[in-house]
Amino acid sequence: MTPQEINNILIVDDILKSVPIKTEDAEFIYNFVKEKKVNKTLETGFGHGRSAAHIIAASNSKHVAMDPFQESEFNNTGLDNIKKLRFENNLEFYNEFSYETLPKLLKESRKFDFIFIDGDHRFDGIFLDFFYSDLLLMNGGYFLLHDTWLRSTQYLIKYIEKNRKNYYRLKTPLKNLCLFQKLGNYNRSWLHFKEFITLKSYFTFHSKIWISTHSNNPIIKLLYLLKR
Repeated sequence: MTPQEINNILIVDDILKSVPIKTEDAEFIYNFVKEKKVNKTLETGFGHGRSAAHIIAASNSKHVAMDPFQESEFNNTGLDNIKKLRFENNLEFYNEFSYETLPKLLKESRKFDFIFIDGDHRFDGIFLDFFYSDLLLMNGGYFLLHDTWLRSTQYLIKYIEKNRKNYYRLKTPLKNLCLFQKLGNYNRSWLHFKEFITLKSYFTFHSKIWISTHSNNPIIKLLYLLKR
C-alpha cells in the first residue's frame, strides 16, 4: 500500500488536525523504512495512527506503539484507522505511557532497528524516551525525532550531539524531523558532561511562537507568499 492510498483511507479528527504528523513527514518515514529495510520498529505516541500506518506498510512487519490518550483524546481514531487499513495484525499497541512500556520491553530484551519518538514533548518526557530508546536500539539502528521546533526537542538534539559520540546525525529534507544513527556502544566516564543549551534554540522557539500568534500580520503573510 502506498502513502497516497493510506492517506485516502485515514480519518483525522478535525478538532485535532494540528496534532498529527504531516503527510510529507509520513511519506519520508515510509520511504526511509522501505529503503533501509528495517523491520523491528517502535514509536512513542500514536495519535491518529498515520506514522504507524506508514511504518507498517513500508516494513510489512510487527510495529510497537504506545499512547495512553488514544481513547480519551483521540476517540480511538488511530486504532480504527489501523483496522480500516487491515494492519491490526501488525500492530502491538500499549494503552499506557512510554515510561511504563519501554522498561517492560527492555526487561524482555527486545531490540529495534528503527524508533520514532513523538510522544511526550516536555523535556523530561522526551529525554526519558531517548534514554530507553538508546538501550532498546540496535547498533546501526536509527531513531527519528519529530517537532524539532520545540525547545525540548532542540535541547535533546544538542545533548546527543554534544555528549553522545556514538550517534551520527543524518540529514533529512524536512526541517521538523531529526534523524540519528546509532554507531555502537559508548562508554563514558561518570564525570562526562558537556553543556548543550544554546541561544539559537531559545530564539528559534520564540520566533516561531511569535509568528504563529501573528499570522494575520501583513509582513508574515508576505513572507508566506514568498516562501511558496
